[in-house]
Amino acid sequence: MNAPKLEKGKCSILIAEYATGHVFKKDLTLFRKGDSAGDTYQLFENFYDAENFVLNFIKSKPEFECSIYDHYGEHLKTYDITGKRKFTKNGQE
Repeated sequence: MNAPKLEKGKCSILIAEYATGHVFKKDLTLFRKGDSAGDTYQLFENFYDAENFVLNFIKSKPEFECSIYDHYGEHLKTYDITGKRKFTKNGQE
């Protein structure tokens, strides 16, 4: 599932269950095969708003993790109850 392409500066987030990685829709019901991908991504005007939403959401619902994507659909950050997750590309952060 690819993140949506948006107007410049806007961001989207995807919510998944921390323990399993299962993707959830905006209404926090499990995303199932055949469901619309449009029901999964929440859209924000900018990164600041998206990150604030994610940090507050994770604090109130620690069983989830959230990934933030830029307007190109590229992954920016993922947060879970332990904080910002670190990813590496080719062994480098």
